[in-house]
Amino acid sequence: MNNNMDNKQDLAVVKQIVALQSKSAKELHDFWYRVFSHPPAVDSRQHMIAKLAYRIQELTYGGTDETTENKIQAAVREISRPKNSGSFRKFTPMVGTRIVKEYRGKMHEVTVVSDGFAYAGAVYSSLSAIANRITGTKWNGIKFFNLNNRA
Repeated sequence: MNNNMDNKQDLAVVKQIVALQSKSAKELHDFWYRVFSHPPAVDSRQHMIAKLAYRIQELTYGGTDETTENKIQAAVREISRPKNSGSFRKFTPMVGTRIVKEYRGKMHEVTVVSDGFAYAGAVYSSLSAIANRITGTKWNGIKFFNLNNRA
């Protein structure tokens, strides 16, 4: 019995969402202002349809709870935080990743392990230490292994 009500409700939601595709720009804007208290962030038809479809479902089935919303907002603040010269994203490849570099005609292979980087039978805490061992000079390990665009 309750399942039949759910099916009717689901069908009504699907019909509303499908109907968005055939609405004019004016109709989409009118509908937008009925369900949102702010203008669309982007004046794009597809953006509005996607946001309106989500809103239809949110109004029908309920939105996110306060705890989840707080976690989302915290994550947004974290990734939106301005980056200054003292902050950087640490290079953290997955354990088991192999990093290969040819240097002066010799191939050098480094494997990421749980406590650092394995190279030539030893574990190092940084790629810079390995680059130093290979070249005999100080190097930024990320740059030496050409990983600066992948971090």
